[in-house]
Amino acid sequence: MNKKMREILAKINSLTAQAREKQDSGDTAGATEILSQIDDLKKEYDVEKRLYEAEKDEIPDDPQPKETKASGFVAMVKAALKNPLTEAENALISGTAAENGENYLVPEDVDTAIRELRQTYVSAKDYVTVIPTESLTGSFVYEKGGSCELTDFEDGSDIPDADAPTFEQKKWAIKFLGKIIPISRILLGAEKAGLMAYLNRWFVKGAITSENKKIFTALKDKKVAKNYTGLIEMGSSINRDLDPSALIDGVIITNQNGFDVMDSEKDAVGYPILTKDLANPTMKRFKGLPIVVFPTKQLPDEEGGSPVFIGDIKAGIMFIDKNGLEFASSEHVFFKKNQLALRVIEGFDVFQADPDAYLYATIKAAEA
Repeated sequence: MNKKMREILAKINSLTAQAREKQDSGDTAGATEILSQIDDLKKEYDVEKRLYEAEKDEIPDDPQPKETKASGFVAMVKAALKNPLTEAENALISGTAAENGENYLVPEDVDTAIRELRQTYVSAKDYVTVIPTESLTGSFVYEKGGSCELTDFEDGSDIPDADAPTFEQKKWAIKFLGKIIPISRILLGAEKAGLMAYLNRWFVKGAITSENKKIFTALKDKKVAKNYTGLIEMGSSINRDLDPSALIDGVIITNQNGFDVMDSEKDAVGYPILTKDLANPTMKRFKGLPIVVFPTKQLPDEEGGSPVFIGDIKAGIMFIDKNGLEFASSEHVFFKKNQLALRVIEGFDVFQADPDAYLYATIKAAEA
């Protein structure tokens, strides 16, 4: 609303009050005359309003084109093909990781697409504690042996030392893992779809498999497997050997064979012992704990049966995740095939934090 519109409204309000006074005093003719003036002012206000809106929405004579956001997929492909990049594209892959300038950070939108793609696979990383980092080394301190009681002391006195808790320091160091991806040189025009197809086929699956393997190795570290024959023994062990607090965020992790053993077992009446997860119909539960199934190829059977991890895996395993994937390219590796070699690298470390937060065992079918 501009100044003239406000002035017209003020006149309309003033005349409306005058018309009311004349009407209340019985001067209908005077009130009618003032209402005619108000109608003229309303028309004037409407014209002024339309002019104001037209002037506000006026298009400039030389409108500036909107700046288009650079695509990380285009930038990554152009960098891999050694094609020149625009200033905006070059900013997306800045932050060179190697002194020779050959390793670049994967652009943020490509990294996001990779993370979304990872969700379509079963990843053990989803069930451990993930700690992002920019450092290559570090340490983690955790309380060993579980929580203990507080110590009694009188006001004003020093708090006496307690025998517990004891703390243990775990050191970690980022290790880099990579994959050489042979990709077609003909990617321009379909950068996003083409590049993601190669990353899915060659990198994402391999990365998840490698991460799973190292997480499963850490879960077994310095632990002697219990041996269960059927769900009755496993349930009794959960009741006796696992701290109840570990069941709050607890899960059961096993392979396809282990799940088949559990899923096949029935009670005395003939009903399945496992229960369905109402929130996720594809998942089943035992004693309220969700059962997560991994491929037997990634989590193979052992001498005593199929491996099982039960409890608070997030408290048991720490996954130190180096921020940002890196990539580099070479025209020489697959020169005869007219293909480009794209190397993608990720960095992480996995270690066992609290071994008492979960159980490690094997399970085999109970006798009929």
